[in-house]
Order: sequence, then structure tokens, then C-alpha cells
Amino acid sequence: MTISQSRTYSFSLSEWLLVGPACVLLFVWSLPGTIALRLALTLVLLIIALGQCRKSGIFKGFLADRVLWLTFLALSAWIVIQAVLFGIHTDAALKEFWGQWVRSGITGLIGFMVAALITRRQPERSGPLLAMAMTLTLAFQIGLHDVDTLWRWWHEGKLPFQETRIVENRTGISLLTNLLMAILCSEVMARMLYKRAYLPLSQAWLGLLFAMCIFATYVVGTRFGTMGFIALIISCVLVSLIAKRRSLKTTKLLAIGIIALACIGTFGWISVKSDQRWLTLIDTIHLALDTEHQRAWRDSSQPLPQLPSGVIVEHSNYMRIAWAKEAGLAIIDHPLGVGYGRNAFGDAMQLVYPDYASSKNCHSGILNFTLGVGIPALLMWLVFAGILALHGWISFSHYGNPAGLTLLFVVSGFFIRSVVDGNFQDHMFEQFMFLALMFNVLARQNQRSPSGESETGRDG
Repeated sequence: MTISQSRTYSFSLSEWLLVGPACVLLFVWSLPGTIALRLALTLVLLIIALGQCRKSGIFKGFLADRVLWLTFLALSAWIVIQAVLFGIHTDAALKEFWGQWVRSGITGLIGFMVAALITRRQPERSGPLLAMAMTLTLAFQIGLHDVDTLWRWWHEGKLPFQETRIVENRTGISLLTNLLMAILCSEVMARMLYKRAYLPLSQAWLGLLFAMCIFATYVVGTRFGTMGFIALIISCVLVSLIAKRRSLKTTKLLAIGIIALACIGTFGWISVKSDQRWLTLIDTIHLALDTEHQRAWRDSSQPLPQLPSGVIVEHSNYMRIAWAKEAGLAIIDHPLGVGYGRNAFGDAMQLVYPDYASSKNCHSGILNFTLGVGIPALLMWLVFAGILALHGWISFSHYGNPAGLTLLFVVSGFFIRSVVDGNFQDHMFEQFMFLALMFNVLARQNQRSPSGESETGRDG
């Protein structure tokens, strides 16, 4: 869709009743003290979407994604069965199932239905506008953070590094930044590789949004947010090389690789220099893996060990590595899981160490999930995420649909981050399910013109 075309199309009243609350929900998800508001918005959206689905008869759209939904339902059934048969705290696991898993599934269902309803009328125009609404919502939140940071820099005389007052914590703004970067990178890839625009944004606005994301990533200074940014750039390079492998000359391939490596190296070097935690990581690994003789990882009252240099280990580095090792060992001991929940790691540790007195979450979403519901659930989750990623890749590589690449980036980004971050819970998981299922519908439109050019149009 071109920018001029977007100005001739607008949502109907019934569509605004979906898009408006969806944007508000996406905005408030990361804000502190908004649980009641989130629940209210979720309920309102669910009622409106179900009502419109019943009238429009688009439930047949679920048949096209029946394998995806059946996988999710099978995984949900396993979580309940596991809690009843193998859970060490069955009641707590079932409560977590309803409060965490089912709620996230509902937000995914809402995202799916909203996209299906919006795109039933002129999908080549309404789809990009829906994606644009999500993009602007994320950009507004990140823009507020950047403006507040610059204001404080001007007022206080120094850059408020690793701080945010807009969302609940640094991790929250980092996740939002990664999501927006996924959408923007997909748009740039489509314009570069296929000469078509999806979002009704000029090049100048795209550049501004990129600058906002880069500034937020640097200032917030979360290591995993930085790693996600670098992984996204690497993914873009790989997508470019795969898509144009037959038409690019060797010299151009080398030039692209060198430029990408230079950009990644520069940003990585700046990030390492601005975060001292990277500098002691290697020495910390040796100490953290010695969980048999070290006690600080399982007893928060114990002092942290010292590095060979005499410096106290960095808390986050030490704890995450030690917890990851013990979580892996516990999965081997309990391959069917100990019961679904955010505290699965703590429950497993108390079976091994009755005096365990530290975090009940190992800060690795995928490890905590596997420890809770077992290896069968992990395999089903990989199938579910793999289906989404495959839908995204086919949509982009075969049809040049940028929504497909966005879906691929959102899914892969969430999965990579779940290895090192506890994003498999609360609003982070709800947000992922909402956007992933929404972009799955947009990616599955797969519309092309007879000439082979996407109906989404050329760059305006």
C-alpha cells in the first residue's frame, strides 16, 4: 500500500471499536499499576471481537490455522494433565494455569480475531493500517521514554543511564524497543529487497523511529535488549543474503557483510564499554558453575563470592548462570515437570535443597517453563512457535509480505530472549501472544498482483 492510498482508506466504526481498545491495551500492558485496566480492556475486546465474529462468520478463518490452534490446545491440555498427575503443588499449578496461560491464550485469540475482522474488507489496505496502529502505539511509548530521558539530561546535567520512568522497569522498555525494531526492520527489508512499502511511512519517519529505538536501547542499557538488537541486525543481513543470493555479486556480498559486521561491532563495543558487567563475565562463569561449593546462589543471605581480582561478582551474572545450571540438572531429574507456574524453579530447588532461600524464578523463561511442565510441553511449544515462524518466512520469502518477516522476527526474538530472560509470564507473554497471532493473520493474507508485485504496493 502506498502512502497516498492510505489516506483514501479509513477504518469503519465497527473496526475502530476493535483497533482503539487494542492500541490502548498494547500501550498500558507495560505500565505499572494497570492490572485491573488490562483485564477490563481484555474483556471488552473479547466481547466485541466475539460478537463481530459471530455476525461476520469469519470463524472459518480458524480452519486455515487449525494445526496451530490444535497444537496450542494440546499443549494447554498437557499442562492441566501434568499438574494433576505430576505436579507437586497441583492447586497452585492450576491457579497459575488460569491466571497466566489461559489469559495469554485469550489475548492471542483477541489478536487473531482483531486482525481477521479488520482484514475482511480490502485486506491489502486494512492490514497495513492495523500494523501501522500497532507501530505508532509502540513508538509513542518509546518516544515518551526518550523525551523524558532527554529532559532529565538537560535538567540534571547527566544522562540517566539504565533508568526509565515511563514503564515498570528497564526490561519493559527494552522489550518494547525490540518489538518496534522488528516491525521497522521488516519494513526496511521489504523496501530494499522487493521495492514495496507496507507501512504508510515516509523514509524520514522510518529514520526517526529507528533513531528513537537505537537511543532507547543504548540508554536503557539492558544487555539482553542489546543482544536482541544485534541479533535482529544479523537476521536482516541473513535475510538479505538468502533473498538475493542469486542476483548479488561476490563483491556486493562481501561489502554487505563488512558493513554489517562494522555496525554490529561498533554498537557492541559501545555497549560493552558502557556496561561493566560484560567485563567480568568470563571469570564469573567459573565461579557460578561451582554450585556445589558456592551457596550465595541458593541463599540470598549469603555474601556473593569474589573474583580472582578480589572484586565481588556481579549479582545478575552470577545468579543467572548458577540458576541456569541447576535448572538444567532439575529438568534431567524431572523430565515431566514439577507443575506449571512462575515459581517452578523454586519448587524444584526445594526438592533438592530443603533450605533453598533464593529466587523462585531462574530468570530464563524457557528453562522455567520446561522445568514446570516437562520436556513434552517444550516440544509442543517448539512446534507452536515453529509453525508461526514458518508462516512468517513463507509469507515474506514467497510473497514479499513484510508482515511475514515481522512475525518471524517477533517469534524468534521472543524465543531467543526467553533463554536468558523471564519473559514467559505476565504481560510480556500476553503481549507476545497478542502480536504474534495478529501478525500471523496479516502474514497469511499472502496477496500478490498478477505482475508479481505485492498488493501492498511500492514505496511511497
